[in-house]
Amino acid sequence: MTAKPRIAIYGTGQFGGMAARFALDKGWPIVAAYNRAGDKIGRDLGDVIGLGRSIGVLVQDCDTADFSGLDADVGLVFTTNVMAQNLPAYERLPGAGVNVLCHGGQSYHPFASDPAIAARVDALARAKGVTFTGCGIWDMSRIWSGLLAIGPTTELESLVHRSITDAKGQAINPTQARQVGIGMSLAEFEESGLRQSPLAISYTTVPALVLETAGFTVASRTAEIEPITFDSDVDAEFLGGMLAAGTCVGTRIIGHITTAEGPTVRVEIELRLFRDGDVEHMAWDVQGKPRTRIRVERDDSGHATAASLFNRIPDVIAARAGVVTVAELGPLKSSARA
Repeated sequence: MTAKPRIAIYGTGQFGGMAARFALDKGWPIVAAYNRAGDKIGRDLGDVIGLGRSIGVLVQDCDTADFSGLDADVGLVFTTNVMAQNLPAYERLPGAGVNVLCHGGQSYHPFASDPAIAARVDALARAKGVTFTGCGIWDMSRIWSGLLAIGPTTELESLVHRSITDAKGQAINPTQARQVGIGMSLAEFEESGLRQSPLAISYTTVPALVLETAGFTVASRTAEIEPITFDSDVDAEFLGGMLAAGTCVGTRIIGHITTAEGPTVRVEIELRLFRDGDVEHMAWDVQGKPRTRIRVERDDSGHATAASLFNRIPDVIAARAGVVTVAELGPLKSSARA
């Protein structure tokens, strides 16, 4: 990529704001910004994201804006994790001939997450000659770390994928905290319906993508959610104070994947509050020949989320048309010298 990419920001919250600041720091032009209706509409993006100065880009209502004249190379979508809910963005941007990089759990592996929506997005992207890719912190820390871990194997029996993510580090608000059970009693957790949350199965799409990229055929995926509690009080200052021992501090997702060829995967994912000494990390344990283990420790996970997506911009602009996963794009490259 030689020219500076022209960027549209679709969703101007925490991660959209971070990506916008990365672009401005590198001199990459932001040509448009969109958000759902509210007090951000009509304001300069620089003001919305806290720069303290104007950059000459007004935030438009995504539902009423005219996308037909959008002159951008890529649209960065920061909305929800659910592809069906994001469909308007997936149609508006490619419809205007703009590549899409989406921050959302299901978008990492669209055909495993929502085949009907994925087929629709893929057809539109191919027709318009643009690329759709889901990306974010899972790129290197989950997907590419898994691909690297199984790379040396000549025989593969099974995989175990574990992770612990700091809820506070993700800067979630009180409403989002409740969505993963934080602050609930065990009785409230059981009544909440969280055990049936679609969040659970979405975390099996990562090992499914790793297996499929390695040539295996996924036969089944299952997942369940359970509450996590501590036997001592825990600091939850960002939610207003301490949580008493026995209160839910997050959720644990237990998943299982089988393949037609035999290898299986166990998934153990924790999204919870941290105690002193806890370290946010992703890990793969490869049972096979050779036996391999890899662990990725993360600081500044909010920055890593936005930066991982931002650094994929050149790859996506250069990629083939249609839905393309980060596994196809190759390892993530730094933009430090860009």
